[in-house]
Amino acid sequence: MTFMKQIAVIGGGIFGATAAVFAARAGHEVHLFEKEKDLLQAASGINQYRLHRGYHYPRSPETAASALHAERTFRKEYGEAVIDGGRHLYGIAREGSLVNAKQFLKFCDSHKLEYKKVDVPELADPAMIELVIEGKEARFEPDILRELAKKKLEENGVHVHLNTPADSLLVESFDKIIIAAYANTNEVVGLFTEAKQEYQFEVCEKPVVSLPASFGLTDLVILDGPFMCVDPLGTSGLYVLGNVVYAIHATNVGQKPDVPAQLQPLLNRGIVKNPPVTRFKKFIEAGVPYIPLLKEAQHVGSLFTIRTVLPRMEKTDARPTLVTPLGDKCIQIFSGKIGNCVDAAKEAVALL
Repeated sequence: MTFMKQIAVIGGGIFGATAAVFAARAGHEVHLFEKEKDLLQAASGINQYRLHRGYHYPRSPETAASALHAERTFRKEYGEAVIDGGRHLYGIAREGSLVNAKQFLKFCDSHKLEYKKVDVPELADPAMIELVIEGKEARFEPDILRELAKKKLEENGVHVHLNTPADSLLVESFDKIIIAAYANTNEVVGLFTEAKQEYQFEVCEKPVVSLPASFGLTDLVILDGPFMCVDPLGTSGLYVLGNVVYAIHATNVGQKPDVPAQLQPLLNRGIVKNPPVTRFKKFIEAGVPYIPLLKEAQHVGSLFTIRTVLPRMEKTDARPTLVTPLGDKCIQIFSGKIGNCVDAAKEAVALL
């Protein structure tokens, strides 16, 4: 078989894996390099497990529109990992929210996001929340997504190299290099070019809890400020907590993450039981006024990873997906929204 080009993809998260699959389908010989022992080990496997359609970004119309489009392409490629059903609730806090109820409904209408107003006093305290809507969104099962990615890589002949960090010699062996390294982007980019840039790195904890059966298959997000969210962890029967304030143990803006020593052994290791560092109690104290059932949450363990975003985006909370040529040799993919992986892969392959 004659290949068009030899391509190296660096990063075995869902963005790197998807880019590798699409590059192979386009007729290239593709090698995927991942420094961990398995695929989707970092942020791709540690998140809120939502397949976004835009509801979470009322201050960034571009992010919302991108998520809505990407949801369709993700379903087409990874539909077997998508979990439909359950309740998807979005509440607007009476105080402290950057978007009020009227503005949020106008945003949903403008993006044709389906919703209905609901009363859920057993889940969301009406005294604290101005509005609750039920929207139409979905989740994904992370283990199924990982297995689908592996299957597609194998079916398309991608050579997968695990436990293999990238090195500068790749530039001599491959025609093009696609970098999809997320939190390690600058570390990899620096091997090949001088095109490093600043990011905002956030060392995050995501407590995993059990909740009363009455919570059901529900994800509940309190918008739009320093509030809480609760999301089912795939089909496990457990839930992942998020908090805009307390989830972040350390943050810095720069070219690489500054991780406190006590958190380094906890990163990207799945659910850590009895973690030596946790803010679980803070999550509960902050969340109970809005979500009363959290007072019955039982801490199973916590997930730890590094979230990476563009700096100085506080005003809009924008989460763009960027596919950028770096000189003649490299293409960089950067995104924080898993649902955008297929659109980003197509764009990157077009640049090959």
